[in-house]
Amino acid sequence: MFETKPTDIAELRTSIPVGTTVIQPVFLTNNPKVSNQIALFVLTRDKVNAIKVPIDPTKFDTLLKQTYTSVTNRFDDQYIDNLEKVYELIIRPIEAEIEATKPKQLSFIATGKLRYIPFEALYDGKTDKYLIQKYPISYLTRLSVRSFQAQGTESPTFRKKVLVLAAFGNPVTKLPLALPGAEEEVKSITQIFPGSKAFINSQATLNAFKTELPHFSILHLATHGCFQKGGCPKLGLKENTLLFADQSLNIRDAALLGLQNVDLTVLSGCQTALETNSNGEEVAGLAYLFERAGSKTVIASLWSAEDDTTKTIMVQFYQNLKKGMRKDEALRQAKLSQIDSHPFFWSPFILIGDGL
Repeated sequence: MFETKPTDIAELRTSIPVGTTVIQPVFLTNNPKVSNQIALFVLTRDKVNAIKVPIDPTKFDTLLKQTYTSVTNRFDDQYIDNLEKVYELIIRPIEAEIEATKPKQLSFIATGKLRYIPFEALYDGKTDKYLIQKYPISYLTRLSVRSFQAQGTESPTFRKKVLVLAAFGNPVTKLPLALPGAEEEVKSITQIFPGSKAFINSQATLNAFKTELPHFSILHLATHGCFQKGGCPKLGLKENTLLFADQSLNIRDAALLGLQNVDLTVLSGCQTALETNSNGEEVAGLAYLFERAGSKTVIASLWSAEDDTTKTIMVQFYQNLKKGMRKDEALRQAKLSQIDSHPFFWSPFILIGDGL
């Protein structure tokens, strides 16, 4: 009945850094012996609480699809209502427990269709704030206990390193695959860290990626990625692929790349799509495979955002990293600079893994 076993929770708790609060909603549905509920787990290094909230599975499923539709459509004006309804079901019942932990960051383990919802965009109508305005937010895949690499230290290795970045952008310049904004994005971010390299257009090959990746602590891929079931026919891409100039990378091969020296992998052009029978496995699977390859943190996009805003957020994110901010706080501040716009523009980028 549970996606998470008690032994998993015990192991996870030992690795949670001080100041991090982990939240996992677990669906308890379709069992004749148990009424339909969500169990909301709140875990810290020292304790675990669980609160059960009754739900109607059909109505909740519809709400999640409506919420996803509204946040992925920049012209939809119902997004606040939907995001507030999800907040009331997922966050409000455990609000006091969260506040009692005095978190420096919230880390969510989402399951099912909740994987498609950016939790940072959940809206608290009582305070007129998005959740990201209260806390830095990161995500964990169900099995990523080892994602907490810093083990609660206040001066994580990541910020002590000389950060260098390899960025790949706009590998195919013909429509519908052309991403001119991604090209400008790559040019801008590689100027932030000395020693970084940009691979643009025909230079952005899979072979170059494999050759260069051992030499860089950050990998940035501003390219198309298709992770929706059945592929992306409008782009001519098969499912579970990342586009390079010479060929596509099947994401199943990511675990073989060898990213042990990589602290951060950013996939700024990837996309997923919510289908009727989807459960978000492609979102978790994408991050998990890069984690398996060795990357401590993955930033991925739940949908393809607008070029100019993506560039602005990514440039600010890297500038914040250079200032010494934690990865989750660096991304948070970059998003907050766009907070007055529709969540379509700023909320799709999620940080999965080590936020320190």
